[in-house]
Amino acid sequence: MAIEKQANTDSINIDKQLKYQKDGLTSISNNESIMPRDANGNIILQQDGTANPLLIIEPTANKITNKSMMRILDTQFKYFKFPPRTTIIDEEPVDLDLDLDLQSLDPVFARYRPSEDQKIPASTEYSGIEISEVQDGIIQQSPNTYTITKELKNSGVDLRFRIKLQHRYDAPSGYGTAYFSLIRASEQGLERDYRTFENTSNLHPTVPGSINQYEVQNLEIDIIIPNSEFEIGDRFGIGAKAGQNNDTQYHTINALQSYWVITDASKNVDLWNQEIQINIESEPARVEIR
Repeated sequence: MAIEKQANTDSINIDKQLKYQKDGLTSISNNESIMPRDANGNIILQQDGTANPLLIIEPTANKITNKSMMRILDTQFKYFKFPPRTTIIDEEPVDLDLDLDLQSLDPVFARYRPSEDQKIPASTEYSGIEISEVQDGIIQQSPNTYTITKELKNSGVDLRFRIKLQHRYDAPSGYGTAYFSLIRASEQGLERDYRTFENTSNLHPTVPGSINQYEVQNLEIDIIIPNSEFEIGDRFGIGAKAGQNNDTQYHTINALQSYWVITDASKNVDLWNQEIQINIESEPARVEIR
């Protein structure tokens, strides 16, 4: 009897829910005979009226049993099998040959340039110029200088310095003077005039270092520094001084037209350390028949 009663009860509940599933949750309140509504679908109620219809709220809920969900969801636990199997995918072989050609790395070559235009200070001593931009080759261990490493010194090579400094003199009239040098710093001290250089204006040939008003000069240097004249840790730089430096008279080094190139003096290379090819043209042999 209990089983039959439970079955009848379930059938009644299903019949009740089917009405709402078919006509919606507001199926009773949508009946205008029960709930009168205006043209916009709003329930008509008279304020302070005694014959207003009762407001019907139809609650409903769906109850999902564990038994019904078990038929849908796969809750079976699946064990892993050991040892696990892996799928091997064929891939292109990776080249792990990291054998670098260290001989191609030149321990001597460097090419530096000023990072911006700069004025030459007026002084009786040479002051180091700013030449910090590394265009190629080894980096600067100390700003604006070339440092002698242990490998460089022990290799026994001589150094070739090629320097170009373009400078201009601005003044209301007359001429000025500008001088340049190589500076060497070592354990023995600081040599501001290790090597000295200057140009001479054609308009003032008797004055060393002279440069005329608004004149632009190119100081070009190509010298060799023997290995015997430097030691490990020595630093080389470029110095400059001028006879004038004020608001109306001053000397300017143009950065873009200036450089400092250091190479192995035994190599026949250009300003970018590229080997210079020498073409030797030979005349065909002459054979005389007598």
